[in-house]
Amino acid sequence: MKIIVAEDNRASAALLSKLLSKEGYFVINAENGNEAWEKLNSSGARILLTDWMMPELSGIELCSKIRNADLPGYIYIIILTAKNAREDALEGLKAGADDYIIKPFDREELLTRVRTAERILSLEDRNEKAQNQLLISEKMASIGQLAAGVAHEINNPVGFISSNLKTLGDYHSDLVELISAYRHVVKTILGNPDSNLPDLNLYDFAKKIAEAEKQIDIDYIINDIHELVKDCSEGTDRIKKIVIDMKDFAHPGETKPVMSDINKCLESTLHLVWNEIKYKAEVHKELGALPEIECVPQQINQIFMNILVNAAQAIPERGEIHISTAKKNNGVEITIKDSGSGIPANKIDKIFDPFFTTKDPGKGTGLGLHVAYNIIKKHGGSIDVKSEVGKGTEFVIWLPSKMTL
Repeated sequence: MKIIVAEDNRASAALLSKLLSKEGYFVINAENGNEAWEKLNSSGARILLTDWMMPELSGIELCSKIRNADLPGYIYIIILTAKNAREDALEGLKAGADDYIIKPFDREELLTRVRTAERILSLEDRNEKAQNQLLISEKMASIGQLAAGVAHEINNPVGFISSNLKTLGDYHSDLVELISAYRHVVKTILGNPDSNLPDLNLYDFAKKIAEAEKQIDIDYIINDIHELVKDCSEGTDRIKKIVIDMKDFAHPGETKPVMSDINKCLESTLHLVWNEIKYKAEVHKELGALPEIECVPQQINQIFMNILVNAAQAIPERGEIHISTAKKNNGVEITIKDSGSGIPANKIDKIFDPFFTTKDPGKGTGLGLHVAYNIIKKHGGSIDVKSEVGKGTEFVIWLPSKMTL
């Protein structure tokens, strides 16, 4: 594991470097807080040993800067200080330090505290991997649940595209016969001198062509071909949209935050779950003008999908789902309300617990809302729920404009 040692005293820095290197750690030295900050951003180090008093940027200032920054992983900070007052220790911890060691330090104490830091980081990494695996597992379960509906949504346009293509094939045969008649006339005329044209009885040719046009109803074919091609184009666009939405939702590797339009996330998710909803509820949307926010859109889509599918399944026969969005408190607020059966008061506090479900066996994993809750918390947001048995449930989600990792 890489450790940055921020120490302006060269003798102390050399002693720390020698001691930690001997124990197998990769030590990166920095002579002041600014240099330590630069190396933290480029080295991938996860542990920082920093002196309290340093030129340019003190250890306390460095702690605050790290805690207020959007770094990719947690940095475990141990402050080395000659100050030993309780107030000084509290000041260091308040600034963001995880631990502190009083100078002159004991060798075994230092190594023990560094090993503790390593264990804590290792546990955090394992927990993050477990959470990511849970997220992927729930996503795969969701995809399996949606598969039949998505297939149905794709089969609909595929069906009428197939039918339209058959009709176009029939039109093609009719048009080929008509064009053959035209070409016969043209070939006959071009094969004779102009002086002989009156002897060709062009009226009979024209009459036969007119009869052929009437037989196949050429005017109808011309108009219908346009409509058939238009329908096929709309059908392929629909299929393309479903495939893109499914691909974006299913992609397991996209965890990097990007600036995203929450309204577009909602629309994309609605496309995916439409077959789950359209037979159960009428959807009412009031999507306000929103600023883009920093988020992981695939994860946000999973939140919406879990809540929307739950809403549809909570409606016994036919009901309504209301979706609204608005800008609020330096972020965005999303409200999803259904007219379903509602959640009993004695169960509403448990709905975000893992494996808790009110659905019949085989109808759910009990992880959907738990995963949604974790995603929202990871984004620095909040989720509130109100429900009344027999009247429905309302989820209110708030997401900040910038993720607080």
